[in-house]
Amino acid sequence: MRDYYKILQIPSGSSLNDVKKAYRKLAHLYHPDVSSFHDARERFIEINEAYEYLLNKIELEENLNKWNQSESYETSQTIIDAWIAAEQARIREQARRYSQMKYSNFKKTEIYKTTIILNNTLNYFNLLLGLIVLFGSIYGSWSEIKRSPLYLNPSYIFSTLIICSIGIIMIGYSIVKIKGNFKRKK
Repeated sequence: MRDYYKILQIPSGSSLNDVKKAYRKLAHLYHPDVSSFHDARERFIEINEAYEYLLNKIELEENLNKWNQSESYETSQTIIDAWIAAEQARIREQARRYSQMKYSNFKKTEIYKTTIILNNTLNYFNLLLGLIVLFGSIYGSWSEIKRSPLYLNPSYIFSTLIICSIGIIMIGYSIVKIKGNFKRKK
C-alpha cells in the first residue's frame, strides 16, 4: 500500500486541513499544464490519488467511530479492506482524468475550488491575527507606560518591538499571499 501522507509530504495522521493545504500546493506545482518537470503528469496523478484517498479515509474513520460498536473487529476490517481497494481504483482513475485536463479546466473542479476557499480563509485569518498582534501590543504597551512610567525602560520597549515585528511579519506574509491569490484569479 502506498504511503499517501509521504506523497503529499506531510506527517502521518495529519489533519484534514493539512491534507488540503499540501494537496493544493503540490497540485499547482505538478499540474502538467504549468509544470516543467518531466514526470509532472505521473506526480500529479499520485498527488490526486493521495488527496482523494486521505479525504475519504478521514471521513470513513469518523463514520466508523460513530458506527455500531457491537460489530466484530473482523467484520470492520473486511469492510475497511474492501473500501480501500475500491477507493484506490476509483481515485487513480479520477486522478488520470484530472491529469489530462487543461489547467484552466482543472481550476474549475470542486477539489481545486475547495482548497482555494480554505487557503483564502487562512490568509485573511492570518492577516486579522497579525493586525491584532500589532495593534494590541502597541495599545497595551502605550496604556501600561501611560499608567506607570516604570514600564518606560529598554527591556519593555524591546519586547514590545519584538511583538510588533511578529505582527508586521504576519501582516506582510498575508498580504503577499492574498495578492498572489488575486493575480492567480486573473
